[in-house]
Amino acid sequence: MFRDKIIASCVWAGAIIAAAMLVDYLITIVILDNYTAYTPLVTLAIATIVAVPVTYALVSSRVNLREARDALTIARDAAEAAEKATLEALRAVEISRYKAEEERIAALEASRAKSEFLANMSHELRTPLNAILGFSEMLSSSAFASKREEYARVIHSSGKHLLGLVNDLLDLSRIEANKLELHDETIDIEELLRTCIEVIRPRAAEEMLRLECRVAPALPDAICDRRALMQILLNLLSNAVKFTQSGKLVEIFARIDPDGGLAFGVRDEGTGIAEDEQARMFERFGQGRHDISGAAKGAGLGLPIVKGLAEAHGGRVTMTSCLGKGTCVTVWLPPQRLQARRQITAA
Repeated sequence: MFRDKIIASCVWAGAIIAAAMLVDYLITIVILDNYTAYTPLVTLAIATIVAVPVTYALVSSRVNLREARDALTIARDAAEAAEKATLEALRAVEISRYKAEEERIAALEASRAKSEFLANMSHELRTPLNAILGFSEMLSSSAFASKREEYARVIHSSGKHLLGLVNDLLDLSRIEANKLELHDETIDIEELLRTCIEVIRPRAAEEMLRLECRVAPALPDAICDRRALMQILLNLLSNAVKFTQSGKLVEIFARIDPDGGLAFGVRDEGTGIAEDEQARMFERFGQGRHDISGAAKGAGLGLPIVKGLAEAHGGRVTMTSCLGKGTCVTVWLPPQRLQARRQITAA
């Protein structure tokens, strides 16, 4: 930097000295015509003595000013970069805090739901086990010989209920582990719906409910897993019967969706489900308030299994419900599940 100052000072000082000598020549010789007064060496010496330090001082101040300006620009850029980095860091901290809060709330909700599920599941498993143990003990006593057939039926019914709970847990575990295997076959949807109606009819009769089956005409067959579809329908029918009052309607239906897919499900005139609880009904451990406080408690496995089985077929499940007016759960299967049947027929 010092070298640059010297070079610039010499250039400017040389220019000033040359200008001073030119002015001296013009005034003394050209204008005054006084050759005796013209002393170029003196003028050169004076101009050099004056011009060199002054020029160096001016050049140094100019260079120093430019350096200060460049340093200020760099400092300002650094400050802006630091401010931007600080804002990004604060934003990242805020996002992390928000995510941590969401995860904390989700963890608390999952823990609460799990606790409810385990408490309810404990009750569900203990009830049939107590019945099996109690009535089997009574069977061993001759005092109850006249009631052995009745007690055997209770034990058998409790065992079936217990087996159903275990199977539901296993099915849900397979679904969540993506290990569910489907065995597709050609299914007459109307025949399947009417079979499910007959299976559930005794329970509906006990509750004095009206059962109806509404199937669209000329409904094509589907290529699906029969056991999975039957499990979907029986779960939906069981929920509808459980939460519908005497004299009300439970309807099972099937139709072709405008997009060419299959839509089927169950509609009831039961207690209904609050809007803010409907999404949670399809989650593991998810139950509505009526499940927890009602007399007819459920294990909370039916709808998650329905959702998993529908998605395994490439479909989805929707729910519409209104408190006090009833619930409609619809399973939507893609058109491919029906088109495959049409292609087979054409062949």
